[in-house]
Parts: sequence; C-alpha cells; structure tokens
Amino acid sequence: MIAARPRRTTHLAGTALAAVFLTFASSAWAADFQLDNVRIDLGKLVINAPKIAVKGSTLEKEAFLALFTGAGESAAGRAARLNAAEISAPELSLVQTVGDQKQTTIYRDIRFTDVREGKVGRGESASGSISAEGAATGPMKGDLKRTAFEGLDLRQITRVLTEKSAPGGSEPMLPIIGTFEQDGYSLDMGKAGRMSLGKTTARGFAAKVGPEPLLEVMSRLAAASEEVERKQGGKKPADADKSPAKTEAERQLGLSVLALFDMFEYGSGETRDLVMNVSPPPKAGEKADPVDMRIARMAFGENAPAKSGFAMEGLQFRSGEAKGGVDSIAYSGFSFDSVIREWRAALADPDKPLDEIDFRRFIPKIGTIRLAGISIDAPAIITGKEPVKISLGTFELKAGEQLNGIPTSLALTINNLVTPISEATGHPAARDMIAMGIRSLDLSAKLDLAWEQAKNEIAIRTLSFGSAGLAQIEASGTLGNVTKDLFAGDLALAQVAALGATARNLQVKLQNFGLVEKLMENEARKSKRKVEDVRQQFTMVASLGLAAILGPSDGAKSLAAAASRFVARPGTLTVSASARSATGLGLADVITMTEPTEIFEKIDLKADAQ
Repeated sequence: MIAARPRRTTHLAGTALAAVFLTFASSAWAADFQLDNVRIDLGKLVINAPKIAVKGSTLEKEAFLALFTGAGESAAGRAARLNAAEISAPELSLVQTVGDQKQTTIYRDIRFTDVREGKVGRGESASGSISAEGAATGPMKGDLKRTAFEGLDLRQITRVLTEKSAPGGSEPMLPIIGTFEQDGYSLDMGKAGRMSLGKTTARGFAAKVGPEPLLEVMSRLAAASEEVERKQGGKKPADADKSPAKTEAERQLGLSVLALFDMFEYGSGETRDLVMNVSPPPKAGEKADPVDMRIARMAFGENAPAKSGFAMEGLQFRSGEAKGGVDSIAYSGFSFDSVIREWRAALADPDKPLDEIDFRRFIPKIGTIRLAGISIDAPAIITGKEPVKISLGTFELKAGEQLNGIPTSLALTINNLVTPISEATGHPAARDMIAMGIRSLDLSAKLDLAWEQAKNEIAIRTLSFGSAGLAQIEASGTLGNVTKDLFAGDLALAQVAALGATARNLQVKLQNFGLVEKLMENEARKSKRKVEDVRQQFTMVASLGLAAILGPSDGAKSLAAAASRFVARPGTLTVSASARSATGLGLADVITMTEPTEIFEKIDLKADAQ
C-alpha cells in the first residue's frame, strides 16, 4: 500500500478532479507494472484505488516510487515527466468530508491513453456512483453514466493549483481540457427529492497561473466559510471582534478571489434533460407541495443561439395547482469585467469615503437579455372564479455601449404580454373593462433610443405601447443639447446636463382598434342613451372644448379639428410638433410660460386624422 499526506491539507470539493489526475500521474512512471491498494490522503479528501495498471511508461517502477515522494521537484515538474501508452484502473473512489457530510464518489473502468509529457490524449470512466451521509435531508445516492475527455493538460492544471505567477508578470492562458462528455446521472437526495441530468458536452476550457496558487486561495475561502458558520452557530455576529489584521486578511482574500475571474476561460458546451422533483420543507401547519421542474437544454458559448453568452430552453415547472413554462431564456454580451475592476479599486483603497464612490460603475455590461414563450397558470384568487393565466410572447432588452454603467443606447421590446382582468382587484377601471367585454389585455411595447455624441442628441426612434384589439400609441422624437456630462460620475453634473436638455421634435400616432367604440358603448350603457348620441356628444366636446382650451392659434385649430374627426370616425390620429428655435424647447422655456396656450408660440404643430 502507498500512503502520502502533504504538509498543507485541503478539504475542498474542487480539488477532487485534479487529485484523480494526479493519482494516475504519480503511478505512471514505469514500463509495465501494477500497483495495489494505492491510497492518497489529502486531509478531507481521500483517494483509493485497489489496482492501477500502467503500460508503456518511460520509467521503471523504482523510479516511479522515487518520484512519488516529490523530493526536490515540483508537482508540475513531475506531471511533465508523465509518459505512458495506457493507465487503467477497475475502480477508484474519492471520499470527501465537508462539515458533517461525507460523500463517496466511485468511478469504474477508468482508462487513460496516449499520455505524453503530462498531457492525456483521452480518458474515460465507463460508470460510477455517488453516496453521501450526514445531510439534514438524509442519505443520498446516485449513479453516473460514462464520462470521457480529450486533451487534458495535467501539467498546466497542476501549475494553476500549486504555483503563482511572477510579481507584476502575467502567464499565458493555456488549454486544460479539449473536450468533455458526461452521458448523464441520477441522484436520490433523500427527503429533498430527486434529480437527473442527461448528456453534457463541453470544449475549450483554458486556465492560467494566477498571482496565488488556486489551492491556497480555495483553502482560505473554505476556512473563512467555516469560521462564518461557526460564529453563526454560536449566534455571534460574523463581523464581531474584528481586529485590523483580520480586516486586512479579508481584504486580501477578496482581492485573491477577484483574481480567479481572470484565470479561467470556459469555452462552450451544453447540458440536456435536467429533471428535478424537489420537496422544500413545508411551513408549520401546511402540506408540502413538491416542485417538479424540467429543463430541456442549457448552453453556453458557441453552443448558445447567439454564439456567446448563455441560454436555457424548454423550462417547465409545476407545484400543486400552479404550473408554467419558459421556451427560452438567454443573454449575450453580458460581462462582469467592469464590476470586478471597480471592486478591485475599492479593495485597493478601503479608506475611500462612500460618498466619493460612483456606484453606477458597479453596473455590469448588460448586453442583450431575451425571454420567449412564458406561460403561468395559477389557482383562482377567489374561490369559484377562473384560474389566473398569464403569458408573454417575447421580452428583449438590448443595451449598447455603457459610460459609467449607463447605456448610451437602449432597445426594449415586449410582445404579447397577456394578463387577465380580475374582478378581485375591486378597481373601477377593471369593472368597466369587464363590462365592455374585455376579460384580458394583450399588451405590447417597444422603446428604442440612442445618444449620438457627434450631435449631442438623444434620438427616440420608437416609443410605443398598446393592446391587441384595443389601441396603440406610437411616438418618436429628438432631444438636443444632451452632452457627455449626462453620463458623468458626478451626479450633480449629470443633473445639470439632464436639466439642460431640449425637445426638438415629437411625432405621435394613435391607432384605434376598437377601444373608442367600446368606451362609447359603455358610456351609452351607463347613461342609458343611444351610442350615436354619445358619439355626437364626444365629437362636440373634442371640437369646441379643445378649441376653447387650446386657443385660436393655427396649431391649436389643427389639433382640435383632427381630434374631433378622430372621435367621429375612430381610425388613426397623427400629431407632429417641432420647436421653432434651432436649439429646441428647454425646461426654462416651459416654466416661464404664464398660460399653457403660449406653447403654440414656440412650436410648429400639425395634426391629421384618417
């Protein structure tokens, strides 16, 4: 039996995979030989292999045993000397201890081939199993299907785990896994429920040596987590009795964790057929409602529809009488790079006053977020009434280049948001809509605007809102004198820039798809009059009433005439206005008016109804 225990122990679940590879790495320095009862003790991670067979190695068994001690040579150096045609084991187990929990993972029929200078051409495990004890929800067990990979660089992985880059230097990002496949697994989580996963594929994982060895950072993180749990268990605030040295250690740990984001590239991949039946603990006196959830596919990188980012497809869930689903959720162009940069700056200068920190800089790069095909069915709010059904066709938010966290362009689209009109709200408007036969709203909206730096303008390309079968309003326009100060980190300066903006032009179009007729019919029903009489009254109010309010200007007359024609025969009402001043109409121009009708002296207005 071979046993080894390093000076620095670790109890991290994240080291399990690396430890498996190192087990084989340390057992492959012989021509053709077999090792029995191999055991590596890493503290809270213990690896056991009853038998390991090595073929075609460049080292004899004695040389292998000498290298196993690691005297005078780094782990990466030993990994680089690993050469073998094949390394195999009928079974290998990993026993991890995390708190009160003990997890055992067994891989069967393991085979590594084409191992050259620490790089494994191909590796495979035919099957495996998982078991755990000590969890609050009871024992857990599960089965693993085939796991395989190609292009595994043990030397680079070992360097990332155990070495650090030179001060002020930067190591290259190198591939560590070419491709990865896992055919699926199932897990019985005891009282917590069950879950299973279909096939997972991935490629293009890369990593580089960071400013600190990864194992050391993870060990410090685990120690900090255990300390927090210990203090919470003793009902003592986690931040109690902090000394300056402890605060400084936590600051350094924060910087170390942020450095991890620069050390890895995750490539591309997808996972299919996630199925979960979860039983959350019920509230006192209530029956537990298990949650069934299914996800057809999750993808990232090149496997996502946008060839970047992340996507989840075919989400379905059910709990009791409630159920729902989402066809797809996706994002692309999203990035935490700016957030990480600002956190580094904040940790590097911890004494900087809070009022000098521009928190907008902590806004991540938004990119594009898209949801499609959302549906939710819930029990009726009032006994005896119909169940609540809500659905959404698409939601998309696309943000352009950001200055100090604020997007300089923004496009928002909402299509077919269908929501019921419920009597349970007791709102008068809801009662009126139900009286008009409107039992649900099919809403759509769109916003598309962008700041044009060369012109110091914000172009409102589209602003629309409406409901199918009722009405829709669309608008566009231009805001002038919008300088870069609007995005300044100084909020006072940004407010001055906002107040200095001017309106140069505005176009509005109102389309009637039946709402005006329903309003007239509802008013006729409430007043017990004929619909035609109500129409005539509304037309008279629109013609004479607006003329009296707006004044005798040509623009006011045009608007009143168009509004009365629209009421008489509801179709499309179009209004166009532009400032007479080349600089536009500003806030100062508006607040100095003594009468609302003075607005027509400062704008050119045209209106039409079709």
